[in-house]
Amino acid sequence: MSELVIWQPESGELIPASAKTPSEISHYAAQLSVRDKKQIVSAFESGHFEMGINYLWGKTSTALKKELSAVGVGLLGEMLGKADVDEDDDVEDIITTKESIILAEELGIVSPTDAMRLKHTYELITHFSRLELEESDFEEIDESEAISSLKACIKAVLGRPKVEVAKKFVEFREALEGESLSENDPRVDMLRSSPYFFNKLTVSVLMNAAKKNAGANLEHALANINVLIPAIWPKLRESEKWQVGHAYAEAFADGKTTSVGGLKSALLKVRGFDYVPENLRSETFIKAAEAIFRAHDGLNNFYNEPAPVKNLAKLGSTIPTPALPTCFSALLCVTLGNGYGVSWAAESEAKSLLKTLSTDRWAYYLNNVLPSDTRVLDKLDSSKPLKKWMHLVDDFDLNSVEIKNPSVSRLMKASSEKNEARILSAKKKLIEEYYGKNA
Repeated sequence: MSELVIWQPESGELIPASAKTPSEISHYAAQLSVRDKKQIVSAFESGHFEMGINYLWGKTSTALKKELSAVGVGLLGEMLGKADVDEDDDVEDIITTKESIILAEELGIVSPTDAMRLKHTYELITHFSRLELEESDFEEIDESEAISSLKACIKAVLGRPKVEVAKKFVEFREALEGESLSENDPRVDMLRSSPYFFNKLTVSVLMNAAKKNAGANLEHALANINVLIPAIWPKLRESEKWQVGHAYAEAFADGKTTSVGGLKSALLKVRGFDYVPENLRSETFIKAAEAIFRAHDGLNNFYNEPAPVKNLAKLGSTIPTPALPTCFSALLCVTLGNGYGVSWAAESEAKSLLKTLSTDRWAYYLNNVLPSDTRVLDKLDSSKPLKKWMHLVDDFDLNSVEIKNPSVSRLMKASSEKNEARILSAKKKLIEEYYGKNA
């Protein structure tokens, strides 16, 4: 049976092991002009590694976002859960640098390994930017770190020509809003058999269309909601079911009668009204959690994280169920930190909030959210977050939580035993199950 797949691009021209100097490595940067290459090489050869990497990263980030924009700015917004994004928005304004790497990995523009190296380069830049803010002159980027970053950026992005991305899904996404699919349409079966990533993204596309579209496009979206949501409902996890219920509640509150009618019909077919929140209080929590993500992913994150975490804490310890996936993920990102450590003040506040959550809520997260929480899973590739994760599992006694997902169960057991190799093996399995590809 056919299924949607993430398109796997070929890497850029392989940088040979013999290419060791900045000049030799830069030769393979197909997307850089001769002038750009000269400036980067000059900075490296002069020992101004931080200056050279910052210039290199600016070119890399711009090129990556340009490739991402080829799939449509609206789709990128849907992937990030940003409902207020439309095709006229500038990709530079709506996507942070960290988000661009996550999206590039999800869409297959870069491999998981290249994404990990790009994230490391970005963390390196943000780390030394923070040290500069502290007026510290005792640490600086060394040559080996600079060379590794140069290779990572060229191999993953700058060494490749422009590529097509996720073409099969882009065509499917256009059909969701441009035509009404029948129950026996082969694309419905295709979606049923596809990796969970595409089910999650389809829900986002359809819910945003129900809230934002008008006229024929709205009619097509609502018709497809009534075909596709029942088709994939048994496969959907709690977070996506709440997303459908929340879309209905929001449309009802906004008086959008056409959307309300279509969404109500779909919810009745799957007996899904248990997932309609009684009020929109959850949206306040979700927005507060999204502010934590922005601080965590941005420059000087150690300084900027405490304020949004405190703001979330002020909303109260009783987090509405529809907001649990986003809030859990945000709090765990702060608690685990990145390859350079954590924001101590933010970590303390985040852990205090996590301690207020019951065992049932931890079970909800571990069973229904963690299997597709790539933000948290990706952190386990770094040594410091991995150690924080193992301590967290012990501190919260998470291995005693009832786990239904076999891969999550293996992850928790390995974490409790502090077996790093098995943790990474279980994490890799979860990523493969989510994307439907080898990680």
